[in-house]
Amino acid sequence: MSRSPTADLAPLIKLLQAGVPPARAATELSRVLAIWTAELKDDGEQLQERLSGLAEQMTAGIEEMHEGIAEASDKGKPTLRRILATHEAVLEGVRKAQGAG
Repeated sequence: MSRSPTADLAPLIKLLQAGVPPARAATELSRVLAIWTAELKDDGEQLQERLSGLAEQMTAGIEEMHEGIAEASDKGKPTLRRILATHEAVLEGVRKAQGAG
């Protein structure tokens, strides 16, 4: 039985919101990609659609993070920059997966 992409992404989203180190988020992304690749092994188009959707979400989130950093107090900027780095690492992983697909 197939799972929902939203359910697959829930742990990754929680990690992104928590601002974990980029390597930890990349590990979770790898888990999600493995699930999707296995589930959609015969439907490359659907896999690419999921990856494109995730890339769009990550890009929008990164844009919002840049705005947030610009408006944040100096005290909050290091945390926001760490979260931004994690988002950027995940987006890089998604883009690599898109190229491999």
